Amino acid sequence: MIFPDEIIRSRRKTLAIVIDAQARLIVRAPKSCGQERIFAFLAQKEPWIRRKQAERKSVAVSLPTDNLDGYEFPLLGKKVRIRVGDVKSIVFDGEQILLPKEKSRERLIKWLKTQAKTCFTAVVDEYANRMNVTYKSLTVASARTRWGTCSRENALRFSFRLVYTPMEIVEYVVAHELAHIRHKNHSPLFWNEVERYVPDYKTRRKWLKMHGGYMQIF
Repeated sequence: MIFPDEIIRSRRKTLAIVIDAQARLIVRAPKSCGQERIFAFLAQKEPWIRRKQAERKSVAVSLPTDNLDGYEFPLLGKKVRIRVGDVKSIVFDGEQILLPKEKSRERLIKWLKTQAKTCFTAVVDEYANRMNVTYKSLTVASARTRWGTCSRENALRFSFRLVYTPMEIVEYVVAHELAHIRHKNHSPLFWNEVERYVPDYKTRRKWLKMHGGYMQIF
């Protein structure tokens, strides 16, 4: 028998299964739904659940604790290690980030946002030129549910956590949002526009979905 990590009841009418970024099994159920029905549903879906949990575990990332010293995480797809020491400002040599002891996490997040803004601006400008589109502004935010957005006014907003992903993934997200300048939807015309500049976008999109756990780093 398979057991859920969490059952969330609401006014919904149907049962649904979610395998989160840490491979936890979450069941969303109607308020009136009994345990017997839930476990029967899980038994029916068990092969799919096991397969999805294995996929999630294969790409899961370890999340930081209060002690950041020694923690490793990806930066543009490359593993970097944190060291906390007697320094006044952050030092990065390409493989290791040396953090001050005081307010380490806050300083690191601020530094990551700065790195993200520099990286994303360069990629956005390159692709905007290639795609012959003009955007209004570019903002780096702290979103945990969306990697990027494009408003009706063509203002771009990206989660700084996108900076953890490889550059080809950054490029896909950028091209995706810039394509929204012409198509404010996900119609076939929109996806044709994305594919024109990122021919393997489906592969990159799948990678991004599989690595949703990156949204939880810091």
